[in-house]
Amino acid sequence: MSEVVKKFVSISIWVTIILFSLRCAISWRYLSAAINDNNYIDFGYLVFGYAGEAIGLATIFMACFNKWWWRWKPLNRLSNGMPVLGKNYKGKICYKYNDSNHERESEIRIDQTFLNVMVKFRTLESSSTSVTATIETINNEKQLVFSYINIPKAEIQDRSAIHYGTAILKLDDPKHLIGNYYTSRLSRGSMDFEIVGEK
Repeated sequence: MSEVVKKFVSISIWVTIILFSLRCAISWRYLSAAINDNNYIDFGYLVFGYAGEAIGLATIFMACFNKWWWRWKPLNRLSNGMPVLGKNYKGKICYKYNDSNHERESEIRIDQTFLNVMVKFRTLESSSTSVTATIETINNEKQLVFSYINIPKAEIQDRSAIHYGTAILKLDDPKHLIGNYYTSRLSRGSMDFEIVGEK
């Protein structure tokens, strides 16, 4: 289980406990009355009902947290400072292929929730989609690590075949992503992207 999933489960449990405790506190007079009357069936019925309400509300809360709320500064603290990435970036990739150096303008789109990250990037010649993507802490730095499949345009696939690759981007500044990539066709290069618009 990844650290992100563990954190999500931990937050879910605490939210459920807090909501259950609040629900019991709000209706304490009913619980107290059931205890005083030795009516343990009603007491159990009330407790299980409140637990169900707490689980239902926690599910709604965590769905919203996963999708949107984790980005808000007060709630982002619950995620141990998960970097909030932008939607769109523009920049360039510099690479070496067939013993020559090249540079190409490129764009990256990142779709991010608390639990998942999807990365798409494209150049004038090809487009790539992440197969897996995670935010990891490597050497005390947050980094976006993803593997991808690159599909060049049909008319150039005789010289640029479909291939797989892996990229690692540093997230010190979520507005400026830099890193390296490596591919299954033995090419490699660096990536440098700046955010476009707001997060």
